[in-house]
Amino acid sequence: MIAYTIRRLLLAIPVMFGILVVTFTLSRLIPGDPCKAMLGEKATAEVCERFRAQYGLDKPIPVQLGIYMGNVLKGDFGMSIRFSRPVTIILIERLPTTIELGLTSLMIAVLVGIPAGILSAIKRNSIIDVITMVGANIGVSMPVYWLGLILAYVFALLLKDTPFWLPPTGRLSAGVVSIPFYQVWGWEFPKESLRYHIVEFISNLYILNSLITRDWAVLKDAVQHLILPSVALSTIPLAIIARMTRSSMLEVLKQDYIRAARA
Repeated sequence: MIAYTIRRLLLAIPVMFGILVVTFTLSRLIPGDPCKAMLGEKATAEVCERFRAQYGLDKPIPVQLGIYMGNVLKGDFGMSIRFSRPVTIILIERLPTTIELGLTSLMIAVLVGIPAGILSAIKRNSIIDVITMVGANIGVSMPVYWLGLILAYVFALLLKDTPFWLPPTGRLSAGVVSIPFYQVWGWEFPKESLRYHIVEFISNLYILNSLITRDWAVLKDAVQHLILPSVALSTIPLAIIARMTRSSMLEVLKQDYIRAARA
């Protein structure tokens, strides 16, 4: 198992390298002028020249790629042309949202997928088995972005003004504020210190922060905002888990000791 994991990790290195090369090259080859896109059509030639020099866009693509790869190895993903901020800082700011969404989706997939697979195996060839496996096949093949749009249309528009309404976007409703737990507890840290960045990161996990501060209104609102995207993202892993669980259960049910216990 350890050797297999190591091999998979080693194989991931060239795959990631290839993805970086392809995405970087395509981003430079797509039509359009980044300067005009960011500064507007009225940007002068002199302004655009300084803009390209600032972001290294005046160099050949292979040179840009070499500089970018060297910076990536040092943990520097460069400056965002759109936001004019370091990409690393933007990623760190968005990481709590990604963690919440990923963990919630995984929890839904496990809590629903495993029981569904077990039930499908126990009720093999029954209507329950057929419905479960058809649903699993649909879940594997359904595009997540399409399902997300359908869920948003149904729960945010069709069910508007009903108890089943759910917010389609954002993390919190307008007017709902998640107060960081360290501020509630009266903690103060210099903004340049590591402790500040750690507690700020934790406080941006709204569900965890609201549990720590016992702010149930914020907790309810944050969970409501997570439901639709989490359900959409959980469909593929849920379907895979259900199918794998069913297959494993069927193998176990065929074992001699199971047959002897049933006899």
